[in-house]
Amino acid sequence: MEPHLPRLDPRLWTLAQLVRPGARCADVGCDHGYLIAWLCASGKIPGGYACDINSKPLEKAAFTLSQCGVSHQVKTVRCNGLEGVGPGQVEDVVIAGMGGDLIWRILDACPWSRDPSLRFVLQPMTKIHRLRQLLYANGFVLLQERAVAAGEFVYTAMQAAYTGDCREISPLFAWGGLLLDDPSPEARAYLQRRARMLEERLAGLERSGKSADEQARVRKLWEQLNGRCVQ
Repeated sequence: MEPHLPRLDPRLWTLAQLVRPGARCADVGCDHGYLIAWLCASGKIPGGYACDINSKPLEKAAFTLSQCGVSHQVKTVRCNGLEGVGPGQVEDVVIAGMGGDLIWRILDACPWSRDPSLRFVLQPMTKIHRLRQLLYANGFVLLQERAVAAGEFVYTAMQAAYTGDCREISPLFAWGGLLLDDPSPEARAYLQRRARMLEERLAGLERSGKSADEQARVRKLWEQLNGRCVQ
């Protein structure tokens, strides 16, 4: 019998494309388990771990894995971040659907994350610029970044690896990442939304009478990002 493949929305589909074929994978914050189930049932990966801090999502994930016929390939683990996965057990890690600060805390707290052979597939919902800053400041680099439209939202999905080269990135790169040079309509839409966020921030600074230096800094960044939107 052919394994049942769950239907992935555009966001999860994009994350699945960033996982390397043949890599054992940990899906952190697995929710319903669709992503890890699809990866296994499609034959893209041999197995892995579905991790969540709460029991309810793991129950849903276990049901999904059973429906897809891959329960024997994926272990469900109730844990905080990657605390339930050890070094050498996976090659790729997906951390998606949460704030950028939380994604970084999970990554930073993992004692075996500084391994250049690993790949981290990240999809932050908030504090995206902060996540890019923290990655580069702590020796990680973005290898790929893709924008994906799902409903009214445009998300970014990143593939990162550790190099040990700690460096500061420009404010423009923090806000746009690799999508600054992506000509796709999805990337343009993503950058336009980020530019609008900066425009709203600038308007708030002007209304509150914040320092002229801060206003000038945000205005310059907004102008740079807005210029990339129309290229």
